Amino acid sequence: MKIICVGRNYAAHAKELNNAVEEEPVIFLKPETALIPNRQPFFYPSFSQDVHYETELVIRISKVGKKY
Repeated sequence: MKIICVGRNYAAHAKELNNAVEEEPVIFLKPETALIPNRQPFFYPSFSQDVHYETELVIRISKVGKKY
C-alpha cells in the first residue's frame, strides 16, 4: 500500500508551527506503519512531551492506480 500525503495545505496550522506557507501543497509519502490499526492505542515516546494532535484523513482505494 502507498500512502500519498498532501501537506502544508492548511495555512493556519503551518503558521502555528512557524513553518513556511507554500503557494502549492507539499506532496510526500508515508510508510504503511504510519497508520494505527483500529482501536489500538497511540504511545508517544517517553523522551518527549512535545506531541501535537493532528487528524489525518485516509482514503483507501483498492484498485490498481493506472489507466487501462
